[in-house]
Amino acid sequence: MNRRRAPALTAVLTLLAGWPAVAAGPSDLFYERTLVGVAGARCKLFEPSVTAALTAAGRQAKGAALRAGVDPDVLDAAERRAKSRGRTVPCNSKDLAVAAQRVRKGFEGYSHIRTMSFPGDSADWRADRGGEKRFSSDWRLIQTARSPSGQASFGLASVPGGEALTAVAAWPGALAASGARLIMRDPAKARRAYLDPRRTDLAGRTPPRTVTRSFLASERAPARPALLPDGAASGAVFCFPPAAAFALEALDPREAVVLELIYPARTRERVETVTFEVGDFAAGRAFLSARR
Repeated sequence: MNRRRAPALTAVLTLLAGWPAVAAGPSDLFYERTLVGVAGARCKLFEPSVTAALTAAGRQAKGAALRAGVDPDVLDAAERRAKSRGRTVPCNSKDLAVAAQRVRKGFEGYSHIRTMSFPGDSADWRADRGGEKRFSSDWRLIQTARSPSGQASFGLASVPGGEALTAVAAWPGALAASGARLIMRDPAKARRAYLDPRRTDLAGRTPPRTVTRSFLASERAPARPALLPDGAASGAVFCFPPAAAFALEALDPREAVVLELIYPARTRERVETVTFEVGDFAAGRAFLSARR
């Protein structure tokens, strides 16, 4: 793909009032939302909830661009240009004022959205930020997958004082697991995602073990009913440290991570695996923070 000249500020956010915008390409949207987000934060143009909405929009646009085949290096370059422009545009610019007003207008409707789905190539993230209505479950952001033993859920769940990256194995035998670990690409060992073009399953999007890092679950307990899927009588819940969530949102949305449940055995541990798509986890997490 050819590199494109960065859009002028007068064209920025022409379509941001809609969610999502439909006419501009995802690369343009990513550039525009990044630029205005940086400028808005520097010039103190927006409430924190509006800034979070812009962040969600930018991350969603980046994911769409990557899935459309845009080279990651092209997007990295666009992000650098957008941040540079956002740091230098005058705060009293009339064009910036128009763009900022358009963002605020768009957020009027967006702020009332309680739930949103973030589609991926193989799976969706479903987000629920509650609002004035009660939450439908203890999940704030969730993706589901199947293992040989049953259904597994993964995402952000409510915990005292906030949210935690959580996995739930919804079958009775899961309680026999002594622990769990989340395995993902380590950007310090492999800069880009491993995507096998010969395969369409999520296993073809996981990196070799030599370039991964793992996060051990910091908590294991029986799953409370509000975390279990319909029809499941019991299961096990595993909570991961905050660093695991930050690491997950920094990954390429096209790649996958592996949840391993560890069962004790006489000779060596037995491991049961479930694979989840990274998808728009970062956009979903930003959506949750965009509350009034």
